Amino acid sequence: MRSLLFVLLSGATLFARGQFPCDVSITITSPTCPNDADGSITVVANTPSQYFYIWSHDGTLQDATATGLPVGPYTVQVFDTSGCFSEIDTVVMPPILAPLGTITATNISCAGMNDGSVTFTVDQGPYTWEWIDDPTITASTRTDLGPGPYGVLIIGGTCPSFVATELGDPAITIDGQSSYCPADPPDLTTELWWGFQPDEYVWSTGDTTTSITAAIGTVGLVDVMATDTSIGCTATAELFLTMLDPPTVTFSAPDSLCLRSPGTAIMLSSNADSLVWHWGSDGFSNEPYPTITFDEPYWQPITLQGFDLFGCGSAPIPDSVYVRPRFPATFTAEQVPCTPGIVVEFSSDADSCAVFVGDRLVLNQCSGFANVDLERYAEYDFTFYSTRPDHCDDTASVHIDVRTAPTAFIPNSFTPNGDNINDTWPGPLDIPDLDYQVQVFDRWGRSLWASTDPDEKWDGDNLPVGVYVYVINMRDSCNPTAEIKRQGFVTLVR
Repeated sequence: MRSLLFVLLSGATLFARGQFPCDVSITITSPTCPNDADGSITVVANTPSQYFYIWSHDGTLQDATATGLPVGPYTVQVFDTSGCFSEIDTVVMPPILAPLGTITATNISCAGMNDGSVTFTVDQGPYTWEWIDDPTITASTRTDLGPGPYGVLIIGGTCPSFVATELGDPAITIDGQSSYCPADPPDLTTELWWGFQPDEYVWSTGDTTTSITAAIGTVGLVDVMATDTSIGCTATAELFLTMLDPPTVTFSAPDSLCLRSPGTAIMLSSNADSLVWHWGSDGFSNEPYPTITFDEPYWQPITLQGFDLFGCGSAPIPDSVYVRPRFPATFTAEQVPCTPGIVVEFSSDADSCAVFVGDRLVLNQCSGFANVDLERYAEYDFTFYSTRPDHCDDTASVHIDVRTAPTAFIPNSFTPNGDNINDTWPGPLDIPDLDYQVQVFDRWGRSLWASTDPDEKWDGDNLPVGVYVYVINMRDSCNPTAEIKRQGFVTLVR
């Protein structure tokens, strides 16, 4: 017999009736054999006390141990003179016995063919054995068998041992939801039984695959015929489909929109608890009146579904919106070097166009080149408008700084204190690097810092607060032979 210790938290259930639980656990010994009645349960006192016991299966038993028990459930109440109380529910389990033999089966080839077989192998004994369905059979292998269970009783061990198997007609079934919502048509998958190995499938829907997704609206019987062409064996299965009544919704959408221009879809009627809109490639909303836009031109889809509180939804109600393309207002504007003139290049297939500098109309062409003389050096905003009869217009803008002299911002002080504001000197220099040189001197004419890179800055590192002298040499980008020289004072402040 085998014993197993069950602590109260894992192997039994305690119920306290207002008192505190008793500090006890139990051990269970399974019967020697599954049908024997020699199991036992023992209540183990973890804390010494004078305990009393009431067993559900035997009202006269008052000991801590119950013996002569078959497999089954048992309850024992435990209490003591100090007032503890516990009610323990537990189960005597059958013993775990290794089988004394093995049995294997060869499947029936096709439904109606009694050509299955089973083979029994007994462990080294000495053991005796017999077929349960026919003890007169002495062969360990049986052939020409039809569907049914086949088992062997083995005698001679500690307990009788049983091994069994079963044969069945090769068959096919359909697995899938038989009732479905239109928003979620069921996937129907074939399952094969008893060794059936078909290589051809024909569904009543016309499909020839092992699984299908039922079309929305499919109701009634759906069947499949599967065939193992190597032996000519055929099996069929069927499933009755029912489509649940979903909510109903109707809506309207704009007939057309401009590309990337907003429009509104309108839910006209609905008895749904929630809505799901989809449009274009990734548009989505749950609102009754969503704002819709499209990033691709021409005909684009939009659908609406209604769902009830249980998640049953309607099939997507489809519509489409014609998205009118925009002809981009594409242009470039570049300064003619060393002049206030601008060369503008246009590229638009729109019907009409306009170019503004600030709020002044300067051109009205859609393609090609044009020269604009701005007459003076300054910063300008160019705006190019392209328009169409269907109002799918477009706009593009560019900002231009028109100048001919080198741009050099040379502050008269800087504060290298690490706050990222005015920490270096000089400021922005938009000048050619040809023959560029900057030098900083102290008041005695000693060079402290120099550079030939317009992007390099002086940080005044390790120098005291004070006034320093600078000299900057540069060339005029419009007159490369003309040298420009700037000199002055810069104050280092910390």
